[in-house]
Amino acid sequence: MPTVEQQFAGFLLSLDRFQKQLAEFMLGTFLAFDFSGDSEDGETQLSPQVLLDVVDGVPQVTLHHGITWMDLTRDPEPNEYRLAVTLAFTGSGIAVEAFVRLDLERGMGEWPAGVHTPYRRHAEGLDLDEARAFVEARVDELCQRRDDAARLGLAMRS
Repeated sequence: MPTVEQQFAGFLLSLDRFQKQLAEFMLGTFLAFDFSGDSEDGETQLSPQVLLDVVDGVPQVTLHHGITWMDLTRDPEPNEYRLAVTLAFTGSGIAVEAFVRLDLERGMGEWPAGVHTPYRRHAEGLDLDEARAFVEARVDELCQRRDDAARLGLAMRS
């Protein structure tokens, strides 16, 4: 039977694999759709990150992948399409939340201006193996959401 250290090392390696899987998906989305819109003055940025934080005394790891874009002729602030998986290590186990978030300065496609969460899954009190399985399933689901960018009305690049 693996030691606690071996289990945790395997868990961290799994998180690295999930981070790479999300990064590959978001890069494909970034390359497939024209996030700059009609403006040559627009800025677009792809940002894959692993964020380590302590919130209210609870250590957290977030696998964060965002695409931010601006059309300086229309948007005073950037728009954002974000995928994230957050793991919080509490005294009663691991809490995991996975979500897709759209933060839009103007209406796009079927979404009005504002913050939207078209996908969210949450579980609490998980051990390492349960958390790994939950995250793996959520990452697979997130990477199947190929229509999110199209639902924003973004054109496919040719």
